[in-house]
Amino acid sequence: MRRIALCLAFFAVAAAPALRAQAEPMQQAAPPVCLPSITLDELTKALDDAVSGPGDKDRTCLRQLLLPEARLSPIVHQQDGSFAPRMLTVDDWINAVAKRGSAPMYEVQVKVKAESYGHFAHLWSTYEIRSSLDGKPTFIGINSVQAIFDGTRWHVLSVLWEPNSTAGPIPEKYLP
Repeated sequence: MRRIALCLAFFAVAAAPALRAQAEPMQQAAPPVCLPSITLDELTKALDDAVSGPGDKDRTCLRQLLLPEARLSPIVHQQDGSFAPRMLTVDDWINAVAKRGSAPMYEVQVKVKAESYGHFAHLWSTYEIRSSLDGKPTFIGINSVQAIFDGTRWHVLSVLWEPNSTAGPIPEKYLP
């Protein structure tokens, strides 16, 4: 009997770490550090950072930057030859971009004109899309961003954009 008790005690001591590991929740990776958006200049940098990187990256910072009801709308060429915005929710955009997997894409605002009144602002910006931060642009276009200041920081309400592939060359006044 004593031998059985010793075997059970030995088993309990040997199995305790494995059982404890199963009972404890797995530690999650630390959330990403999001850039601040206290000023409109910071908002522009934070937006570039939130949309850039691998397609499947953690989008916590994008969700913090955009209002939950925000719309992201590229102008697209329709089958009938017309042009119209494709209205995306934040989740729609994240899911579409995630299909790229780990392939990176970097958006860089190269010229921004901001106008504000009270607690809202409009940013008109020329952007470049690159496959690496120091690479040549593969696309260039214009963003129209509406933002709201909540008294602490700026949040994005909507982004409407069109690349030069559908709109034609970027006018000189919008180039850096």
